[in-house]
This record gives sequence, structure tokens and C-alpha cells, in this order.
Amino acid sequence: MKTGLLVLNCCIRQRANLKIPINEFSCVFGLQSIFDHEVHSSYISMGELVHANAVIEIRRVLETAGYDTEEEQGPFNLSAVRGRTCLIVLCSDDLNLLQRFDMTPYTIMLEDTKVRCDKLIFTGNAYFRPKEADIWSREQLEHYIAASAMARIYSEPFDLDEPSVATYTPTAAPASTSSFAGAIGDQLLPVRITDRDAVRIAHQDGPTILRMIPYWYYRYTSRGEANYKGKMVSFDDEGSGWVNAINGLETDFGDAAPVLGSIPTDADVMSPVNTKAETEERVRADLVQKLTKRVRIKTTSGDAIFAEEKEFRPSPDNIEITVEKVYVPVWQVRGKKDIVEVNAYTGEELSLPSDEGCEVF
Repeated sequence: MKTGLLVLNCCIRQRANLKIPINEFSCVFGLQSIFDHEVHSSYISMGELVHANAVIEIRRVLETAGYDTEEEQGPFNLSAVRGRTCLIVLCSDDLNLLQRFDMTPYTIMLEDTKVRCDKLIFTGNAYFRPKEADIWSREQLEHYIAASAMARIYSEPFDLDEPSVATYTPTAAPASTSSFAGAIGDQLLPVRITDRDAVRIAHQDGPTILRMIPYWYYRYTSRGEANYKGKMVSFDDEGSGWVNAINGLETDFGDAAPVLGSIPTDADVMSPVNTKAETEERVRADLVQKLTKRVRIKTTSGDAIFAEEKEFRPSPDNIEITVEKVYVPVWQVRGKKDIVEVNAYTGEELSLPSDEGCEVF
């Protein structure tokens, strides 16, 4: 019991040095205060207060483990550096924010070397499932708060004993991401994820192969209108899309735009199966179907009201389409039992092979 009181008193004194009200503080045996204490405020929610308190406690844990920490304003709350290790921390329940943080690669320059940062999340969102970042549960945070506090009290060494924040030793980018063949002249999405990153994302330990998957990237503009009994229907529209040139499936790459570049020398370049002309014909037919509209038109004759449904289809000649071949990089990671593919542009793990009748996400 004396130990508990000692830890409590120590925590209160240290919190006082941070100039934070004691009644908002959570210590080794009082982490419950992070989650359950009542604070009456008109400008901060309980969730925000939980996260703010969690940031304070995680920062103290990391500093006890020898990290230099800084609070950040932006997509994450904390950055921590120790030697050649970088760790960034986010405390949030916002699903969109969590997913964006999880899938975004962050790097830092340490000793003139670019180091990829590990990511740590503390959240109460039960629906979030990370792909890259590690999560500390409430129980893990309690463990670290207690262990780090005892280490400070007895001046003992302390380190994070979970693999979630293991040291990341930076290495030079593989030849496949920096060695190019010939003059620049291919349309492609650039390689933004290294082979080492792909191994981590795939959770496989094995050799990697960079594959360049051909896609037909199209842009279209539709113009024209139809008139019927005083009703005007417009077919004006524009947009773009991606079609896998091997399996013919449509893919959504968001706002990704092709750039002029060169294919890495050691990449496995796949050949298109579907031709440019075939793809343009299919896209045009799909756009005609997409832009077709059914309109209900009401007319009156004396006391009678008649309703008529009519279908209006745009003329294929009024749809202008440009199609160009673009290579999308995909890392293939060959594990002992599984072969996993990772999009080398987005960093997303593919649910199915990119060249066998499935879509690259």
C-alpha cells in the first residue's frame, strides 16, 4: 500500500510541474480518471479530454523510455525520436482520421538519412482495424503508465517491451525504386512504397518482386441534350477512370494522376490483354448506359392527367474519350505460405492478385 501511495504522490507532483490541474490527472492507480472523471465544460467533450489526457500520459511513458518528444499540430498528436528510431502517435476515435493516419507513410530526416516513422494509435473506436499502425489498448496503456512510473521512482531502466514500437532501422531504397532504364517516356503511377514497407504491410517474410500492371486510363467529355414536349434533358458530363488492361475490371484510384517517368530496370512488366480500341469501345458503351435517363412527363387533356415515362439516351458521337496506357506498380511479397500483393503507389494490400481476373485497389 505504501508503494501505491508513493506512486500516487509522485505522479501528482510531476503533474503539478506540468501546470495541469490535479483533478484532471491520471496516475498509475488512477488511469480511471482519464476515462471516468466528470468535467463540466462548455467547450471540450469528454472524448476530447480523454484523448488530451492520453497524449500527456503516452508522452511521459515515451520520455521515460528515452525518447525526445514533441507535441504536434496536424494529423497526429506526438512525435518521438530516439537514436535512429522515429515514432508518431495519434489519439482519436474519428474513423476517417484513424484510417488516413494508418495508411499515410511518414518519414523524417535523421543524420542525413530518411527514416520511415512507426505509428502508434490509442483509440476507443471498436470498428477501426489498422493495416500498418499499432494500437495500444487501455490495458496496455495502464501497463506502460505503471511500469514507467515505477522506473522513475526507483531510477531503473525502462523500455517499451511490446513489438508495436520496435526500432525501425533505415536502409537505402532498393534498386527497383531508384534505378531506371532508358529515357523517361512511360506514363505511370510512381513507386511510393519501398519493398521493405511492402513486407511490413503484407506481414510476410520473403522475397519481393516489383510488377508493373498496365491500366487503360481514360478521360471523357459528354455534351448534348434532348427535348421532348417542352422537357429538356442534358447529357453534359465529364470524368475519368481506370480499367485494368489484363482483366478488364474498373478500378478507383481516387485523385491519382499519371506522371511521365521510367519503369525500374528490375521490374516485371506485364503486357496488356485488352487492347486500347476494345477498351475505348467498352467505356463508350458503359458511358451511354450511365448517362441514359428515364424521365416522367405529365400532360393534361381537359380534366385528365396523363403520365408518360420516356428514356433518353445520349448519342455515342457526342462522347469524346481519350485513352492512354498507364503502369501501376505492385509489390508481390512471397511468404512461406502465401503470396501477398501491395499497391506500391497507395500502400494498400490487395485482396486478390492483380493479374488474375481481379481488381487492384
